[in-house]
Amino acid sequence: MKLAEWLVSKGMRQAEFARQMEVTQPTVHNWIYGKRPPSGLHMMDIYKMSKGQVGLKDWVEAFNR
Repeated sequence: MKLAEWLVSKGMRQAEFARQMEVTQPTVHNWIYGKRPPSGLHMMDIYKMSKGQVGLKDWVEAFNR
């Protein structure tokens, strides 16, 4: 599942997610819109927070152009 889809499924805004991840909202926006991938540590945090619903495969698909 893509991060954007997961956020929608949880009714969570980018700004709220950014606070939980301790990053800025523009950083989350960049992740979602394919401008910059999250670091490996952030990918692991997102994986844990989403209980495995947003994983490495999702990031590879988004950024493997």
